[in-house]
Amino acid sequence: MPGPRAKFDDSFAQVRDLIASGMSDRQAVIAVTGSDKSGRWTTYLKNRPHLAAEVAAVRHAKGKPSFDRIAANFNAMIALISNGKSAVEAGKVLGINGDRLTAYLLEHEEQRPAYAAAMRKRAKLLGLRTTTIADTKRRKNFTDAEFDAALALIARSNAPDLATALRRADLPTNGSLQRRARKDPQFRSRLDRAYSAHAASTNYLRYIRDPAEPRLLLASLLRNPTFAAAFKKFGKLHEDRYDLAQEYVLAVLEGQDVKQPATIKGIRRRALLDSFRFTSLDAPAHDDSERETFGDTLAAPCIIQHY
Repeated sequence: MPGPRAKFDDSFAQVRDLIASGMSDRQAVIAVTGSDKSGRWTTYLKNRPHLAAEVAAVRHAKGKPSFDRIAANFNAMIALISNGKSAVEAGKVLGINGDRLTAYLLEHEEQRPAYAAAMRKRAKLLGLRTTTIADTKRRKNFTDAEFDAALALIARSNAPDLATALRRADLPTNGSLQRRARKDPQFRSRLDRAYSAHAASTNYLRYIRDPAEPRLLLASLLRNPTFAAAFKKFGKLHEDRYDLAQEYVLAVLEGQDVKQPATIKGIRRRALLDSFRFTSLDAPAHDDSERETFGDTLAAPCIIQHY
C-alpha cells in the first residue's frame, strides 16, 4: 500500500518550470505555495535524486535565462500590464519571473517605449495619478562622487520634494540610491542617516500643511533644533508634550545636561507637577464634567456653587 504523498508531489512540475524560467528555488517555491518552504523543497529533492537531477538540468547557473523567457513573452506581458496587471502578476500568469522585467528593460532600451505606454494605460485604468516610467532611460550609471553629492544634498536640504531637488541637480534619485544601498551595507547606513537628517529639518512642514488645522506657531517652534528634539522625545505624552518641550528648552538654555536622568526627572516634575502633592489647601477645584465650580471646603463650612 503506497504511503502518504509528499508536500511537493503535486506541485513539483510548477516549481520546476518556474526555476526553468529563471527564478531561484526559493522564489519558485514562494510563487507556488504562497510561503517560504524552500527548506522543505531542499529536503524533498535530497530524498529524490532523480527529481533533483531533473531540476538541475533546467536550472541555469550562468547567463540570464529569465531574460530569454521575458523576450519570448514580452508582447503578452505588455498586453497584461495594459489591462491592469503588474509586471509580477503578469509574470505569474505567463509562468515567468516578472520581477526581472525592469532589469531586462535596462539592457533592451528599444523595448522601453512599449512598456511605458502600457504603464500609462494601466495607471489610467486603475485610476492612478500617474506613472514615473519614462520612454527612455533618464541617464546612465552614476559615479561615486555623484552618489556622495546626493547624500549631502538630502542631509542639508529643506525641500519637501527631494525627488525634484535631486533630479534638478542631476543626481541619483531614491530608486538609484536604494538599489545601491541593497548591495552596500555601509552606503545603506549613510543613506539612512541622510534621510534622518532631512526628516528632522523638514518635520515642521507637515504642521503647516495640516488640512484640518494649520499650526503655524508649532511649525515655527519646530524649526528650532532643541525644541524639535524635545517635542519628539515627549511625543507619547500628547498635550503635555508642549509644557515638557518648553521646560526642556529652558533647561538647555540654563546649561543643564539634558542627557542626565536627574535633569529629565526635574523637567517632568516642573511640567507635570506631582499629583500626590498639595499645592494649596484653599485653591478651587474644577470639575470638567459639571457646570459648577466647587469652592474649597476647608476654607468654608459649605460648598459654594455658582453658574
